[in-house]
Amino acid sequence: MCGRFVAAASAHELAALFEADIVDVNLAPNYNVAPSAEVYATFIDGRAADRKDGLSIEVFSWGFLPKWTHSKSRQKRLINARAETVDTKVSFADAFASRRCIIPANGFYEWKVLNSPGEKKRKKQPMFVFRSDQELLCLAGVWESRRVDGSEKDELSFTILTTEANGFLSNIHDRMPVVLPKSTWNEWLDPQNSDIAGLKQILRPAPSALFEAHRVNPKVGNARNNGPELMAPLVQDSMF
Repeated sequence: MCGRFVAAASAHELAALFEADIVDVNLAPNYNVAPSAEVYATFIDGRAADRKDGLSIEVFSWGFLPKWTHSKSRQKRLINARAETVDTKVSFADAFASRRCIIPANGFYEWKVLNSPGEKKRKKQPMFVFRSDQELLCLAGVWESRRVDGSEKDELSFTILTTEANGFLSNIHDRMPVVLPKSTWNEWLDPQNSDIAGLKQILRPAPSALFEAHRVNPKVGNARNNGPELMAPLVQDSMF
């Protein structure tokens, strides 16, 4: 799964990367994005008849809330969706068909279980996973909009799609977020693309060679902690 990540790129940086229009909202860099936090995501808004065909950068809340969920509902936000079943699960199927997005991340955190055989108490070490070339990870997501009571603007929310871990990340966890190569961005984001089988083919584990990882301070487990030091390795050398 993916439960925490880093979103430190500015709207202007993302606009240049995706050649997209940007929202008039400036979010501060977030080095410990937790569920319900607001981050930038890239999408094509196909809701309106007069929609633009170009890409847009908007502010989304992390944690998918189906359209039928009441704004005051205490339903748990759905932060991840399995790529294997995203097209058949009632909560996500409609969004997968026409509301797909990309969540830019500088990296993500995952907790590696350190237990030896026979140990009862679980020991976990947080790891920071990032691209070897320091470029952004473009995570696959699906999104939903819903009207919030007392607000003139719909809330946009997303979930991150996960798949089985590649060889490198399987040393840390059995799941990983889907990372989209640039060659698939247009196909993935096009709301008119209804080729479900083709879209599912995109949702594969990214190559192991793309990633590096190192151990980080357990302080990242507390969502109130936020700063670039959370990404820093505990030791000089990478763990893998």
